[in-house]
Amino acid sequence: MESPNAAEKPSLDPIGRSPLTEFLNGFGIFLLVLLVFMGAQSYFLVRHAAGSSPEFAGRGLTMGLLNDPAFQERLTDLTDDGDTVSLVSLWSGLLGLVTLLGFCWWWKRERIINFLGLRPPALKPLAAWIGLFVLVITAIELITLLLPEFDNSFMENVLASARNKPLLFMGAAIMPAIFEEFFLRGLLYGSLRHVLDKHTAIAIASGVFTIIHVQYPWYLLALYILPLAVLLGYARANTGSIWTAVVLHLINNTVSLALPQLP
Repeated sequence: MESPNAAEKPSLDPIGRSPLTEFLNGFGIFLLVLLVFMGAQSYFLVRHAAGSSPEFAGRGLTMGLLNDPAFQERLTDLTDDGDTVSLVSLWSGLLGLVTLLGFCWWWKRERIINFLGLRPPALKPLAAWIGLFVLVITAIELITLLLPEFDNSFMENVLASARNKPLLFMGAAIMPAIFEEFFLRGLLYGSLRHVLDKHTAIAIASGVFTIIHVQYPWYLLALYILPLAVLLGYARANTGSIWTAVVLHLINNTVSLALPQLP
């Protein structure tokens, strides 16, 4: 499945700047996109909480509202509400993705295709990675079924409270699969490859992926999220295409939404 290409050697881009300079440029954009994404999440959560609550609807987004204990309690109640999570994820992910693509184009220009791995993967490697991925997540799901202490109350609450199913699929499956892969296995991984080998870059990107999913219990992070991240990293690196990781990530998200709703 190994298919080395220019995307695996971003430090060789003919730009006249050192690999360290290129890494620092990429890491700066990474931090900027992270700030935009987190700021958008907070904004859309607060706006939705105020707009969907009659007692807060006419007050505007002021500091007085944000400091109101009743409003803070309302925000806490909505953190695992299915429609709210989907809406916030969809719009913050979209804004983060647009910011990422805009700054990467400004930085890399036509080299953005190799840097982010935008070319589609070959069909045979893609099929092989899908097969391997399905086997791995099936094995992990079986392990979690055998261990009753494994609890994923966050996702259970999201699914139970989601009333808009198309919005749930867009916000909890499609957008995270696209944004998180472009953010971590695209921008972060590509930036790290200017100064680090493939395996170290995958390890760091996988660690960051695990950290940003802290809403899940630690044992799910260790036995599900981290192995998933490593597999996605090698799928992106060995096929030279971000779309391999996006497809696998989307499969995982779809299964995560569908399985708990089976009779």
